[in-house]
Amino acid sequence: MDLFGFRISPAAGGLGCIVFAAIVLALGDGLVKIISDQVSVWQLVFLRSLIAVPMIALLAMFARSSGMLRLRRPGWVALRSVLLVGMWLMVYLALTRLTLPVVSAGLYTAPVLISLFVALRPGRALTRMEGVGVALGFVGVLVLLRPGGSAFLPMMLLPVGGAVLYALAALITASHCRPESPLAMALAMHVLFLIVGSVGLIVVPMFSATPLSDPGLAFIATGWHAITVTSAVEIAPLLAGLAVIAVTASIAMARAYQMAPAPLVAAGDYSYLVFSGFWSLALFGQVPDMLALVGMALIALAGVVATRGDGASPQFALNNAPRSGADLGRIAGHEQPGH
Repeated sequence: MDLFGFRISPAAGGLGCIVFAAIVLALGDGLVKIISDQVSVWQLVFLRSLIAVPMIALLAMFARSSGMLRLRRPGWVALRSVLLVGMWLMVYLALTRLTLPVVSAGLYTAPVLISLFVALRPGRALTRMEGVGVALGFVGVLVLLRPGGSAFLPMMLLPVGGAVLYALAALITASHCRPESPLAMALAMHVLFLIVGSVGLIVVPMFSATPLSDPGLAFIATGWHAITVTSAVEIAPLLAGLAVIAVTASIAMARAYQMAPAPLVAAGDYSYLVFSGFWSLALFGQVPDMLALVGMALIALAGVVATRGDGASPQFALNNAPRSGADLGRIAGHEQPGH
């Protein structure tokens, strides 16, 4: 592969792609946090997908493949989309109260959960490395959340709940959505976002007529926020940026797993935790405390360990699916945690 006249290896190119995706996706979460006090979550997902859907259609048109957006197993794709939309709603709500690094760390328990869920299948047990990863991840979550302590917030459970939904979506993707085009699955998810956003904009205001002063509650419990000319100048670029980030990062992640070995890319994907800390500091001046940093480091280490698996162990049967959490993430790669 050539880059500006320099020859780079496929592994380096794949690692570069996943790091680029981590940078822009962490920025995307920061943009959501910025915009959350100006629009409701229903307005956000509706307007973002209103931009993303035509972008996906244009990409398919430029690819000159009429069948790229055709679903082969619509029922399973719909279930996958429901899980991912639920995950994102949890993430967006968590971002109103929690720092970017804390939300990111909670979401990145997903590879560990994938390994655990796969091990529950008949005839499959955790390998040694996966077992160590699950244990490290559990300790990391306890250190990060500190249940029962003064630093604990119930909101901290939302990104972990989102990770559970993502892990289930990844398993469904590996088991039942392998024939589907990534663009078709992305389109299905954004169409569902349009539907959910529309319903939320209509239904939620019926039950929350009283003005809400709390920004977190206002984000989830209100409908359409009036957009003035002044606010539109600020909001429109943020929404367009979120849509572009969603589409370009999907392409970068897919390309990364095409070029480099899955364990290498999965390890590189954990750079997202670093970049979420960078954007948290750059955009909001927020720095996690020492215990949060320890918990995040344990979760990142757990994910890397769990997704490496054990080369001596037999490959599990999941409709010919790959054997590790990293490889499951590769199949569902365009919707990785935090993405």
